[in-house]
Amino acid sequence: MKILLTGATGFIGSHLLPKLAENNDVVCLIPSSDLNFKEIQKNFQVKFADLANYEMVGKIVADAKPDAIAHLAAATPVRYSFEKPEVYQEVNFLATVNLVHAALKLSNFEKFVFASTMETYGWQTEKKPFTENLSLNPASPYAVSKVAAENYIKMAGRAFGLPYLISKACNTFGRKDSTGFIVEYLTTQMLKNQKPFIGTPDAVRDLMYVDDHVQAYIKLVEHDAGDEKERMELVESDPNYFVFNFGNGFEFTIKQVAEKIQSITGYKGGFEFSFPKDYPKRPVVEQYLSLNSAKAKRILGWKPAVSLDDGLKKTVDYWKKTI
Repeated sequence: MKILLTGATGFIGSHLLPKLAENNDVVCLIPSSDLNFKEIQKNFQVKFADLANYEMVGKIVADAKPDAIAHLAAATPVRYSFEKPEVYQEVNFLATVNLVHAALKLSNFEKFVFASTMETYGWQTEKKPFTENLSLNPASPYAVSKVAAENYIKMAGRAFGLPYLISKACNTFGRKDSTGFIVEYLTTQMLKNQKPFIGTPDAVRDLMYVDDHVQAYIKLVEHDAGDEKERMELVESDPNYFVFNFGNGFEFTIKQVAEKIQSITGYKGGFEFSFPKDYPKRPVVEQYLSLNSAKAKRILGWKPAVSLDDGLKKTVDYWKKTI
């Protein structure tokens, strides 16, 4: 299969790329300004484009003629989306619209895999792992941009027959080049024997190790979405049939996660239960985000293989060698 992958230099994309390339011909579509493109091995095709440029994206996709598109490129740090909402709408929504219409012009196109997020569920009255058919209550410009992209993809599926699969994954950790996200931040602070700040100690989060997140995309890329008639029938019976949650269904508070990392690292200090003074203002933070992944397990055969404790140990071991 020939796959066009966006976001190949990002956290998940950089881990997914070599896995996809084991059995597929992969073309990486990345922004011209992305300085991380050198990390992509030379045996992968790399095409440069501003994803918000309709004509440029259309030409590259038409020339590449992929069987599938895995669209992972996005602006992701939620906290910054409150300051730069226009960037998130352009990068996350407009780019998706452009890729959708480029895909619709291809013959024998098999599937459009889109990376959405757990954040789209926002606030829910019932605090139990979210299922795919809940109403969406996005609580940040980032989440709004992802909901908009999802809705556009669903519209294209119904109106134009676009074959699509949407992933909603929980918070993922296991980064090797960034300490700005909660697990990596807590880990590196404790390994340096510096007191970590925890702004939302009681917030409940579902956390997944990167290997399981990558496997979710492998399952989506391999899944047969059926012909147009079959897809239409499935969506008529369930408008969210092609939306899949990926998570562990864990319900740990951030404080409990910090305590687990404390136990693994041997850190003896305490925690500062507040945000750092220079931390970007985030007007709202959801107190509960957790996913029910029963549908992905049933239809796709996906299930997480790395427990939270094992994933945290892997993360601590890596940063021990790096710091």
